[in-house]
Amino acid sequence: MTELDDRTPPAQWLRLRCPAALAELRIVRRRVQRWACGHGLPDDVVIDLQLAVGEAVSNGIEHAYVSDGPRRDAAAAVEVELELCARRDGPVVAARVSDRGRWRPAPADPGYRGRGLALIQQLSREMRVRRTTQGTEVTFAIPAS
Repeated sequence: MTELDDRTPPAQWLRLRCPAALAELRIVRRRVQRWACGHGLPDDVVIDLQLAVGEAVSNGIEHAYVSDGPRRDAAAAVEVELELCARRDGPVVAARVSDRGRWRPAPADPGYRGRGLALIQQLSREMRVRRTTQGTEVTFAIPAS
């Protein structure tokens, strides 16, 4: 995993790029926790942020690069951007999770799975999923207080 821009002041941004491998989820969650705790965010906000980011990253890993199985090339990656923002209704962590793959269609019966986007929507505000020919982007905002 690499940070995309380590010169940006940590009070504003966290930018990560991770290979599209499920083993990376633990590392992403740990980096999100370190960043959020470093800015004094309450424990419940940190947990919500870890869950929402983890679900979005997991979706990118599991669904965007399915045609060839797990790949390790540079294109098979998931990017995470977090920004601490002040808004009229209070501070939020604005999140963007993106991939460069092509998502497979959702199964008719997802079984016990398929609730990640619903979870993100419940934990956040303004959740949007944008699918293009260049990949998928999930954006959302977690209230920071």
